[in-house]
Amino acid sequence: MVDLLCVIIGAGFAGAATAYHLARRGVSDILVLEQERVPGVHSSGRNAAMVRQVVSDPAIARLARQGASFLRCLPGDWPVPVLFRQNGSLLLGSGDGWKKLMEDAGLARQDGVEAECWSEEKAKERVGVLQEANFDGAVWCPTDGVVDIHALLTGYLKGAAALGVEVRYGCSVMGIEVRDGQVSGVKTADGVIRAEAVINAAGPWAGVIGKFAGAVDAPLRPCRRHLFVSASLTWVDPTWPFVWDVSHDLYFRPESGGLLLCPCDQDEVAPGDPPVDDSMAEHLAEKIRRFLPQMIDISIKKSWAGIRTLSADGRFVIGWDPKIEGFFWVAGLGGHGVTTSYSVGALAASLITDGVGEGAEEFSVARFMA
Repeated sequence: MVDLLCVIIGAGFAGAATAYHLARRGVSDILVLEQERVPGVHSSGRNAAMVRQVVSDPAIARLARQGASFLRCLPGDWPVPVLFRQNGSLLLGSGDGWKKLMEDAGLARQDGVEAECWSEEKAKERVGVLQEANFDGAVWCPTDGVVDIHALLTGYLKGAAALGVEVRYGCSVMGIEVRDGQVSGVKTADGVIRAEAVINAAGPWAGVIGKFAGAVDAPLRPCRRHLFVSASLTWVDPTWPFVWDVSHDLYFRPESGGLLLCPCDQDEVAPGDPPVDDSMAEHLAEKIRRFLPQMIDISIKKSWAGIRTLSADGRFVIGWDPKIEGFFWVAGLGGHGVTTSYSVGALAASLITDGVGEGAEEFSVARFMA
């Protein structure tokens, strides 16, 4: 086992799951720094909580399958109950998008995921509000669903704390100390914290933290995404799966007696608390009018904006930095953080303690070196 003084920056899903797995591997002296007073204020607590396994990138799909399997069957020593509503997912496709979706479903089946290709008629029978929608077919994945993200995040942190991990809230990182190309500490408002390894799990701030260290300039973009919740709707069936039109970038799922909806907007913003763009409500309404006309009369009760941090090629950034010794990346999860949190944390911990991990080369930050 490796005995390192590890400082993890960020107590969201990436940082919390990494801390959990490192502690389970016997790493002592782990400190997690979180700038907010509570965890999950930003990306990890402002998402749609959907667990989706049929995705286009095979490397991410592998982590999604592993992560979803964990969520469906939590270990016996998991510290808090986590509700997982396995209502499934229904992914809609049109034209070339439908052809690609069928290919993705085929790859998912090869990886052991239940994924059926349905006709337009069968999909409309399953979710009646799709009767007037136009699409060529759908992929049904019965083992997908919706998870309690706050309980899940709490579980990682409590599990880590039970094994000796310290989480320090309200602690902002001001810089990274580097001596002779080796990380030596983390600068905070309260002083410098000695560190032999710094794990950059800072979500939207991961690029900023990387620059503090003089690490590889990873092309990470924090992007805003809006979510809307409708008023109560008598015709919504709470057992519906989440429905995602991947060709037209629009999804919805049952929520609080109504629907949670998203127009899949993706505008780059500065790290922080993104303001709601009022024009996105009209953008959502236009998409509903064009692609889900039976839902045109729904009223919106509330909305908010979260942040997804995307790499230039869409893949995660996980691994040791080739420029700065002792600096490790767990970033750029791009909206897959809930589904893959367990497997991302496991991969990161394996790389940190053993130097190896299945498929790790596909996520290496070295791919962005000039």
